[in-house]
Amino acid sequence: MVKILNLVIIIFLLFTTKSFANDIGYKYYEKGYYDKAFEVWSKEIKQGSAEAMYNMGLLYFFGRGVERDLTIAFDYCEKAALKGSSRAQNNLAFMYMKGMGIQKSYVNAYVWSLIAISNGYSSHGIRDDARMNLTPAMLSDANRLIKQIKKEMQDE
Repeated sequence: MVKILNLVIIIFLLFTTKSFANDIGYKYYEKGYYDKAFEVWSKEIKQGSAEAMYNMGLLYFFGRGVERDLTIAFDYCEKAALKGSSRAQNNLAFMYMKGMGIQKSYVNAYVWSLIAISNGYSSHGIRDDARMNLTPAMLSDANRLIKQIKKEMQDE
């Protein structure tokens, strides 16, 4: 439980400490105007912004200005992850690891943690925790899935 709380705090701190100089939605978020942040990010999502998708996912993850809904949070993180957001890739790994908004899957947690690591995000803890639960056959499945996801990301 402590590990989950620490990871949620880390996710939140990364969200709140990143430089958002040009992010109007974040400026609203910072002031507690979650409805306005939601509006801004909704428009940016229509333009394909991975960052807005990730941010919207966090609104739903934490229930800021919207009803907390981990399934919706997962969906937004997945969209952002497929567009290359390493923070979203890390969050997907975490959500798969804990079964938050999606059925628990050590294979998918492992896969997304490796993708996040390959994109410069420190997801080693999730990778190691997931790896301990994988059989050789599951590792083989994970390797195939990584290739499939990376191809999908390139085609995006």
